Parts: sequence; C-alpha cells; structure tokens
Amino acid sequence: MAPLPSTKVPYDSPTALKILIDEAAVELHSEKFRYAERTAHYIEVTWQQFLSYCHSRGLEKYLPKYKDEFLADLCSRTPALKASTIKRKDSHMKMLDMFIRNGTWEKGNLDPLQELLPEFNAYLDAQEKHFAQIGRSECTCRTMREHSYRILRCFQNEGLKNLADIGESHISSFVLSLKGHARSTVRCELSRLRILLSNLYLMGLTPADLSIHVPRYNLGHQQSIVKIWQSSEINTVLETVDRTSPKGKRDAAYITIAAELGVRSGDIRNLKCSDIDWERCSISFIQSKTGKTNILPLNEKVGTAIIDYLRVRPQTDCEYLFVNLEPPYDKMRSFNTAFENYVYRSGVNIPVSAHHGLHSLRASVATKLLAAGVNPDTIFSFLGHSDRESLNSYLRLDIENLRECALSFEDGELI
Repeated sequence: MAPLPSTKVPYDSPTALKILIDEAAVELHSEKFRYAERTAHYIEVTWQQFLSYCHSRGLEKYLPKYKDEFLADLCSRTPALKASTIKRKDSHMKMLDMFIRNGTWEKGNLDPLQELLPEFNAYLDAQEKHFAQIGRSECTCRTMREHSYRILRCFQNEGLKNLADIGESHISSFVLSLKGHARSTVRCELSRLRILLSNLYLMGLTPADLSIHVPRYNLGHQQSIVKIWQSSEINTVLETVDRTSPKGKRDAAYITIAAELGVRSGDIRNLKCSDIDWERCSISFIQSKTGKTNILPLNEKVGTAIIDYLRVRPQTDCEYLFVNLEPPYDKMRSFNTAFENYVYRSGVNIPVSAHHGLHSLRASVATKLLAAGVNPDTIFSFLGHSDRESLNSYLRLDIENLRECALSFEDGELI
C-alpha cells in the first residue's frame, strides 16, 4: 500500500490528531471503497468519539496505545455496550490506525489470519482426505476444515509448535475463547474440538486421546427453542426492508425464498441464475449438505421477489444469483447478520434464548406443514432431508407454537 505524499502531517505531530482523522474521512468517502452511507457514518462516529476521548485527556497527537485505552474505556462503560458494538468499533479503530501508519487501509486486511505451521496444514489435508474416503459430503469436509483450522490457530497462538505437545492448557484456552457465544454454538464447537483431538490420536499424532478432557455441555430443553414464525411476523420483518434500493430488493428476495420454501441459507447463497426454470416455474439445485438435487416450485411470491432483484442485480459474469453490490460482485458470503438486523428493527417478539436466524424460517416451514397435516413423506421430500429421522427435530419443537401455527394456501403459496 502506497503511503500518502510527504505533505501528510506526521502522526506524532502535536496538532496531528484532528487533521489525520479529517484526512481519513476523505479516504473513507473516496470512490476507492464505496462504503454505504450508513456504514461510513458509523465509522466516522467512532473516530469522532476517539477524538473527543483524546481531547478530554489533553491528548493532541496519535499514539497506538491511545487506541487500546479508548477501546478499554468503551468496554468499561455502564450500561455495557453490546459485544457486537465493541467489535465493530475495534474494527473502525484498526482502520484509523492502518491509515495513520500506511496512508490507507485495505478491506479484509484489518485482521490478517496467521499462517498455520506446515505440520498443522498437513494434518488438515489428511483429515479432509479421510472424511472424503468415508463418504462425507463436500460441505461437511469444508466445514470441518474451517473449524479445525480455527482450533489449531488458537493452539498455535498459545505457543504450540508440535501436535504431539497439545496439552490440557491448550484445550482450556480454546474453551475460554468461546465465552460470550450462544450456548448452542459452544456445544457445537466443543463437539468439533472433541472430533479433532480424537482424530489426532487415531492418526498417531498425539500420544494420548485428549478428547476425554473436553467438557460436556448439555443445553437442556429450554435452551433448544427455535423461533417459529407466524406469516404476519415474517411480513412485519419484510416491511422493514427498503425495497426501493438494490440491497433491499436483494435481501427481500432471499428472505422470501427462505420463508416460502424453507431452503437452507447455504443453499440460497449457492443458487445460480441457471437453477431457475422460468418456463416450468421451478428452482432446481444441488444441496450442499447432502449432495442431492432438490426441485422446488417457484410460486408467484418467490418469483416476483427474484424478478424485482434481477432488475437491479449488477451486470456481472458471476454465475451465482445473489452477489455483493460492490465490485468485484462476488457471491455473497452470509445472510444472517442482515436478517437479524431486520428482525431487530421490526420489533417482532423473540422468546428468550430462541434461535431466530435465517435457518429458523426453514423450521417454521416444516412446523407449519406438520400442523396442517401434510404427509411427513411430502415434507421430507420438500425440505430435501437425507433421512426421515431429520424431521424428529421439528416434531420436538415447542408444542404450543405448533398448535398456534396455521398454514393457508392461496394460489399454491405459503401466506
């Protein structure tokens, strides 16, 4: 990254701080980044908060330690700020720090991931090969590699250099890193840690089976609730989407697909423009979880939402239906954060500890079909499950929600 011209005020100049933040704001609004107006506003608010923090303490120049002290001050405030807010402001301050040091910043490079040691990478390759040999889907192999990578990186950050030296202290450090996550997430992460340690022992890379030292984590019934959405609630969430903007049209399309057809969020991201057969009014795609093809009806509500989005979709050679709205227009990586923001703005009541991400819409579709008396075999086929036992999770959902759910059919669509 090329530094700014030499006319730039040195960061240790007594009057540099305000000038540097003003220069960073100019960079923020440049055509190079094309941040959304609201995003740029949030970033500038953080920088101005930092400027006020420094002025209140008589600090006129910039030192990296002031950034850390400012973030520590935010963490100590009462009432406490949300963890997501702290994380966002930490990212904003890293942008400012990188700008002061390098004259600019690069998207995606604020938290560069540490390279794994060769031995660790070799294990990841061997694990992936093993999963493929025993018939695990490509999605499962990829997911296990990602999670194993994160665990090994945590171990490496704790000073581990050889797999044979993994000890209880490394396990404890990883468990402590899960503090603040949802209980269901903690349970999943512990399960993956257990699998990793067990595989390391079976492959002869550790002298003992350390999986026995991973604590068990029982969620209990009350922690396993999934939000079952009424049609009116889904409509309320969709009303918060600004359908006059390209982003709103795109977001409304994928939310409608999830709410009407119960498609997994990963499969929605993987949908290709060619998967839609407009003549037959159907969507056909290969499910990432099972590797099997699923064909679903394209009802009027889903079709209209997709058409509205296609009219504003960027002109790109990307084969995937849902793409980022800024160059280089790649496939979207996630829907959940945006969906949860819409849910928050809508004011829809969410039961305490209930899972309410985009995947909960899939559970809602299944539950409504069950409540309407639809044959389980039909639901099994519609949702594209790999086995009928998968429906048991929906049968175990809160019985009162199940009784209250009603399914209406109008022109062949869920309303």
